[in-house]
Amino acid sequence: MSGRGRDGGVEGAGPAGSLAPALEARDLWKSFGTTAVLQGVSLVLRPGQVVALMGLNGAGKSTLMNILCGALRPDRGAMAIGGDLVTFRRPADAHRAGLAMVHQELQLVPELSVAENIFLGREPTRGPGLIDRRAMNASAAGLLARLGVTRDPGERVADLSVAERQLVEIAKALATDARIVILDEPTAALSATEAGALLALVRTLRSQGVAFIFTSHRLDEVFAVATEILVLRDGRVVCDAAASEVTRPELIRHMLGRDVSEPVARGADTPTADGDIRLDVANVVRSGRNGSGRLDGVGFQLRDGEVLGLAGLMGAGRTELLEVIAGAAPAGWRGRMTLHGEAYAPRTPREAIAAGVAYVTEDRKASGLVLGQSVASNICLASLDRLSTAGWVSGSASTELADGMMRRLSVRASGPGQAVSELSGGNQQKVVMAKWLARRPDVLLLDEPTRGVDVGAKAAFYGLLSELSRAGVATVLASSDWPELLALSDRILVLRDGRPTALFRRGEVTAEVLLDYASAGGPIQPDFLQAEAA
Repeated sequence: MSGRGRDGGVEGAGPAGSLAPALEARDLWKSFGTTAVLQGVSLVLRPGQVVALMGLNGAGKSTLMNILCGALRPDRGAMAIGGDLVTFRRPADAHRAGLAMVHQELQLVPELSVAENIFLGREPTRGPGLIDRRAMNASAAGLLARLGVTRDPGERVADLSVAERQLVEIAKALATDARIVILDEPTAALSATEAGALLALVRTLRSQGVAFIFTSHRLDEVFAVATEILVLRDGRVVCDAAASEVTRPELIRHMLGRDVSEPVARGADTPTADGDIRLDVANVVRSGRNGSGRLDGVGFQLRDGEVLGLAGLMGAGRTELLEVIAGAAPAGWRGRMTLHGEAYAPRTPREAIAAGVAYVTEDRKASGLVLGQSVASNICLASLDRLSTAGWVSGSASTELADGMMRRLSVRASGPGQAVSELSGGNQQKVVMAKWLARRPDVLLLDEPTRGVDVGAKAAFYGLLSELSRAGVATVLASSDWPELLALSDRILVLRDGRPTALFRRGEVTAEVLLDYASAGGPIQPDFLQAEAA
């Protein structure tokens, strides 16, 4: 169990609870400056258990996990593995003790191959100083196969999608044969099918006695795989119970300290059916990297105030399509687009921004934020032309804009001058949204906008999206969270291997049907093109 230290194993979950805990943390405290981030947190993890570590962004989850894996040291408290007290001064100490962590923010070397990343620092050899690359690639292929990945282990990580890189991170952890694995939002970048395969692997390893700490903002996954639930709020444990004893509404209440609504379908009065066509995309073709993520004849019409969802599995081409619309397609493309009835073919993101198109990318740290800059600088970054006179940026106007957007999106920060790198993942995502909403865009492109965002921030985002729709903003939403996609979208376009396979209106489709049309060998609507043109 977790903080209360109850005895007893989990039935059918592996070794009996009478064994020494795989991991125990006692009374951990941690502060950064005058801010107390952890306040007396305790955790007991036994072999074969999956403890879901839950809480809002900023609750202390990341700090706790970083202490457990040796990346941070607590101010007070103690830790034990297998009953023996340990002190981790660096992550390598935790690795040697049999603990591995898969971080939410990917920690791979882009220019190295998949196999080289998986076995970095632990490469198999066939003699003094000689790496056995054949053995390394074979072992990497076996690990990837367990996760349903068919990529060549010799490919560069830089050529993989975000979802594929996430699976490489997980394979890297599995390669250590760790008995304790911390998974920080491991499915955030994955489709429903890919996430299901990972959860099945967790169950298999759990039955073999591997212990897990698991964080996810997808509550259905928590209840599908967790045996225990530990909730942090403001750095303190507020719930510690068996997963079977906690209901979904209770979990949300513990996390928030209040009730909150989950996503519900947008009302039928959204102004889309008779709205003017704002963006028209026709027969877009784009070559993909290594055959993945290509586009072949994709088209749609987006009307004023509409939310068009993009559904598809990894490599279906959703991100690649958004890049074309946003002027960020590095390899070029063919096809035709119009915006407000005028020809539209942006060659750079600058041209797209000037035309009123905003793009929230799927990787906020790599392409959405300038981590070394302040919250205010990031919010104002896309609006400098509107904040400048004769080349000089107005400090007062910038501060006014940043303050207003921070209030509007409820960004939790000490102030607009705080470094954006110091914010939680959810608040960083709010800053990215604030940056683009400050431009008052005509078309908003959203790629996995709620990835790694807690239920409270998600609820705020859902309300914001409805507000934008009522104001006439046209939105294209790519999301791997299909219940979210079904609830928020007026129509959903399904992509498979870069080709459109179906177009559904709200209420016409279920997640199961979406998966069928998105999967290899699945059906294709015979009247798709005609329905799109209607």
